[in-house]
Amino acid sequence: MQDIIRASDLSAGAVYSYFKSKDDLIFAAVATSLDDLRTMLDETMRRAPAKSADDLIGLLLPAITKFAARDGYDLRRIALLGWSEAQRSERLRVAIQSHYAAFRADLAKLAASWRPSSNAADADAMAKLLLTVLLGAVVQSAIMGDATAEDIARGLRLLTQA
Repeated sequence: MQDIIRASDLSAGAVYSYFKSKDDLIFAAVATSLDDLRTMLDETMRRAPAKSADDLIGLLLPAITKFAARDGYDLRRIALLGWSEAQRSERLRVAIQSHYAAFRADLAKLAASWRPSSNAADADAMAKLLLTVLLGAVVQSAIMGDATAEDIARGLRLLTQA
């Protein structure tokens, strides 16, 4: 909290008037980031509807990278900390789970449109894979830094053609 207070240029009393604890501050930061990310992803998918899984990944990963790039830090690395905090905070885990469940439902609708003959279970399975690819790409980029959106989209296209 001392680092946060120092970085905010506010007094401890002012910071604590907004947040009662470090957990409240972490929750607010993660919830705000997820809300902003969801808005950006929705707008991105609405502007350029994807016609395939690799098209979607190729569209969303650059948008996530751009969203995550901040002055002096990268939200993808901070996302790893948020996921870690969610393992000890049930409140945070439920909030993150709710965001991901809603996004996965949207991915299932999109996946169903690519394969009109698929049933709800198939669309759900495709959505789970797409979310796994997106979240895995965040982890890989935060840790490895060498997998581009083009690499991942190409890999997915090659796998689906195999």
